[in-house]
Amino acid sequence: MKSKACCNYFIGVLGLVISAFIMDASVTFSLDSTETGPGAGFWPFALGVALGTAAVILLIYTFFNRERLKEEKVLLFMPANRRVYLLLGMIETYCFLITLFGFYPASAILIPCIMALMGEAIRKTVILTTFGALIFIYLVFGIVLHTQMPQSIFWE
Repeated sequence: MKSKACCNYFIGVLGLVISAFIMDASVTFSLDSTETGPGAGFWPFALGVALGTAAVILLIYTFFNRERLKEEKVLLFMPANRRVYLLLGMIETYCFLITLFGFYPASAILIPCIMALMGEAIRKTVILTTFGALIFIYLVFGIVLHTQMPQSIFWE
């Protein structure tokens, strides 16, 4: 068992690190606004700022409430947390698969896996949701917003 203060400090620092990586990666894309709207890096940069802000708020909150939070215990290895840890593992694998296979094939794997993890057993629902989500993403981001999704390292 860990104290809630210890976990909050860890998550706050991790959030700051991740937000820095997100903001750093997003500045490789255009942040400038054009006649069609903000550049491709604008929203990822805004997400990095929001995550960084949330991390700072968590760190400040924990600092001012550290005595009370040291008393509270966090049980990290309860069976109820298993699904959360599996989902985090799926997302890490997804990030690797995007690089390896590209966005659409990796997403075609991730969506059914998450649905199975959440208990969806009807195959027709899983297939229709997966194709519907991928078609929606393609239409909105590929066609309307002219955004190129990550490609496989084998196609570059």
